[in-house]
Amino acid sequence: MEESWGMQEFMGSAVEDKREAKSLSLMADRLLANPELSFSSAVGENFRKSAWRIFSKQEVDVSYGHYRQTSKRCADQDVVLVSQDTTDLNYASHVATEGLGDLGGSHVNPGLCLHTAMALSEQGTALGLVGQKLWPPQSTGRTKQVQFYPLEEKESYRWVEALQWVDQHLAKAKKVIVISDRESDFYEYMAARRSKHVELLFRAHHLNRKVHYEQEKMLLKEVVFPNTTKVEVYLPRTSKRKERNAKLQVSWGKITCPVPTYKKGEDIDLWVVVAQETHTPAGEEPRSEPPLLWYLLTTINIEDQAAALLMIDYYRKRWVIERWHMVLKSGMQIEKLQFDTFTRLSHAIAMLCIVAWQLIWLKHLAAESAQLAAEKIFEPLQIEVLEKHSGRKELSVQQALIIIAALAGFTPTKKQPFPGEKTMWRGWAIFSQLCHGYLLASQINYETG
Repeated sequence: MEESWGMQEFMGSAVEDKREAKSLSLMADRLLANPELSFSSAVGENFRKSAWRIFSKQEVDVSYGHYRQTSKRCADQDVVLVSQDTTDLNYASHVATEGLGDLGGSHVNPGLCLHTAMALSEQGTALGLVGQKLWPPQSTGRTKQVQFYPLEEKESYRWVEALQWVDQHLAKAKKVIVISDRESDFYEYMAARRSKHVELLFRAHHLNRKVHYEQEKMLLKEVVFPNTTKVEVYLPRTSKRKERNAKLQVSWGKITCPVPTYKKGEDIDLWVVVAQETHTPAGEEPRSEPPLLWYLLTTINIEDQAAALLMIDYYRKRWVIERWHMVLKSGMQIEKLQFDTFTRLSHAIAMLCIVAWQLIWLKHLAAESAQLAAEKIFEPLQIEVLEKHSGRKELSVQQALIIIAALAGFTPTKKQPFPGEKTMWRGWAIFSQLCHGYLLASQINYETG
């Protein structure tokens, strides 16, 4: 790869001229090389001034070029999964920043809400961002009950907007499945216009909703489907759950969701996949958290066991975006950004979101690119440093990234053969310093006397 990743992702940014696009590209390279540092420390004094100037312009679209690159990466995929999710960005220590909202709580909590749609391969590799919405939330000031506001004025509209981003940036994809959590379980989302190649997969929130099943009307949670099977799946650790393998009883079938009484539209046919964790087997310690219970709703026809299990596998890929949130906050320190206006802050957030995606992508490549030559991903200088450091030639991407992770102390084991996100970003920071030092040393003429 002759040009840096920053050049690839940011030279197409919607800015006034190529000089500004180049500045953004070089800033992105520096941010990637220096995760865990503040924005100003990572980019340096000169680029800090450039960022201030570029980010002051409301019409700038930092992400435009990246979205186009994402579209290219998705073009040759048979199936593209688009995971969408929302996270809060807490700026309680930056109360002077203009344009912040209130995240709510017992007192005013300044911050912003960020909704993101991320494209994934079927295997879960992050292919790039598809769209984002950043807004200052309102915790007070509403004059009517939420259900009486137009959909476009509700925060829940973000789930529908993501379908518009998919139509805009993934129009040429072969098949797209948009995956979301329980917040997207509302009628307008199910009924929203979408292209023929786009399907929905989301987790049900309203289990007490009335549905039609085999000509009878009943609560969703009361439906018993005759098609059943068992499967064991791996559940990664989260803030609410320990890492474990879960034994699931799986059933599936077709239902019809009638139009809510206070809304207009048509009844919607959906398929349901129910995944319920069985009790802890004898001899195992009981768990403190409740057993897993998922009601997955989808517009995809689920006609056999393989299709039902595939929906569970697809839904599990949604966690990639949660790991991206972790990189964004813990690695890129996004909640420590110090910009004085919403416009400047929003552009800086957009840039760090793409850098965080690159770190997630590198982590995935470490696990999946055993055959891909390192030259396809790394710059010539980086290849030279890797070969000098390891004493090996013709490295694969996987080998190169494991070498880089080892700089941060990673040692492959049977349980964890590949590095995690934190090890990857720390190893990349050390590797970037090695490359910089190597470049400086190669430019020095040593004299001997």
